[in-house]
Amino acid sequence: MDLNLQSFLEKYYSPDEKVILACSTGPDSMFLLYELLKTTFKNNIVACYFNHKLRVEADEEEKFLENLWKKLNFQVEIASANIKEIRDKLYPSISIEELAREKRYMFFSAICEIHKTKKVLTAHHLDDKIETFFFNLSRWSKLTWFINMTNPSPTREKLEGGFILRPLLNLEKSEILKYLDENKLEYRIDKTNFDIDITRNLFRNEIIPKFFKVNSNFKNNISNTLNYFEELKNYIDDDVKRFLKEKDFFIISDFHILSIFLQKEIIRYIYFISNWNSTIWLSEANISEIIKFINWKNNKTIKEIKNLKMKKDWNRVYY
Repeated sequence: MDLNLQSFLEKYYSPDEKVILACSTGPDSMFLLYELLKTTFKNNIVACYFNHKLRVEADEEEKFLENLWKKLNFQVEIASANIKEIRDKLYPSISIEELAREKRYMFFSAICEIHKTKKVLTAHHLDDKIETFFFNLSRWSKLTWFINMTNPSPTREKLEGGFILRPLLNLEKSEILKYLDENKLEYRIDKTNFDIDITRNLFRNEIIPKFFKVNSNFKNNISNTLNYFEELKNYIDDDVKRFLKEKDFFIISDFHILSIFLQKEIIRYIYFISNWNSTIWLSEANISEIIKFINWKNNKTIKEIKNLKMKKDWNRVYY
């Protein structure tokens, strides 16, 4: 198994820094927790569990984690919220999944604030990375969405300056399960992960496994492709950052001489940094609309999309 967790932690953490672990009690996060307990950072661990009150088993998972910390001696932080009730009463236009994620990361943000760190450790593995690639491919085509998991990865939530760290990205789910079962280590199974009415589960349980029939090494091939995409995006971002050399504006005449591709990437990047490192809700129509706004002859005008705000002032666009 290719995992040097001690070296990974030493790269990103100071010796006395708290290690905030997003823990679901499922096999992936429990495997990571057990491995963390083998490192010199074992006394720094804060395992965080958020109960969305969407499943009966969630209360049992809370108790499981509480019992485990008493036995293995690590710190636990637990919070809960009735996500469905909150959504129905206050946010009817937001999906349960989106609201659950937002509240969960608000919890992580609070824990990071308490323990004076801005890093959250998650147990995403290679299968998760590939699954997210296919999921995003089915609904969006931006390069940013294909590069879905990196180390470190800026949080897409309101954890200012925060990062998500994923030390298991080179491991396959089968390796994790094999290790847990061979060593008789406890974990919990979320039965909703097998509900194929949920799009992500349909990819995980039915669509992606069919690729084994085409090529048994397809996971490694896709992983290499995603690494290539990441290198390509970094190269493009370097060009974008060179153009945006000023902190809060660019020159319209300089923008005009760029290729359409690079113009679009500049809009994408400005939107990204304006929306907590996310391009969610940025459509091709939005990008075309912004470019049209930049090219418009009228000056002293303002354009807003989500948290992106642009202001034209003669030959400059402020953002």
